[in-house]
Amino acid sequence: MIVPFILVICFAGVVCFIPLALYLLWLSQVTRRERPTPIAGAWDFTGVAIGLSGFIMFGGVMVLSLLQSNVRFWMRGNFEQLRAVWIQEKVTWSLLVFFYLMVVLSGIGLALLARRRSLVVYNVEPAVFEVLVTEVFEQLGRPIERRGNLWLSEAPLFELDAFEGGHTVTLRWVSNDQRLFEDTTRLLRTALATQPSDENPVSRWLMSAAIGSGTVVLCCFGLLLYGLSLLR
Repeated sequence: MIVPFILVICFAGVVCFIPLALYLLWLSQVTRRERPTPIAGAWDFTGVAIGLSGFIMFGGVMVLSLLQSNVRFWMRGNFEQLRAVWIQEKVTWSLLVFFYLMVVLSGIGLALLARRRSLVVYNVEPAVFEVLVTEVFEQLGRPIERRGNLWLSEAPLFELDAFEGGHTVTLRWVSNDQRLFEDTTRLLRTALATQPSDENPVSRWLMSAAIGSGTVVLCCFGLLLYGLSLLR
């Protein structure tokens, strides 16, 4: 009986694409704003993690299921057989899920820690942002110079990663001077609040992707309801 496996796929589509569609919709709105939008690196990564949470969680479960010798029940079994497999291998499944969650949560925690001292700015031309950074450090009385992506003031301070096509810049602080980082981000936010933005072409692509993801959700949800009605 193949219906249960189809239902699993439809359920996966709903679970995976709902958070992705919402994240893409939010990001498309951010990239359409008339002013640059600075977001703390940790919060920016949190948004990415939430958007991919369905794939991370459900996709991981699917991979774990492939490691099981009874994966054939997912392909051609019924719900009674699936329940029997769960009862038989409950301890094994619980341990696998536990270790998988620990790995995922540890990875997310390390990523958040690494991005704690970073700033992501949407809707800004990299060249314009570099000028603003220079002006901010002039206000702070700290002349800076650039060597590739690394910016220095006697010692390395930060790196700038630019995505010119998406009008996005990421500032990664490498110095140990936390107070200077806080002053820099505060002045940058103030300067960006008065800086106009050009139209960001990425916003249309993001909106299209959000609509496409939402369409997948609706299709999967409709097929899921139809499949469940056949099992009655």
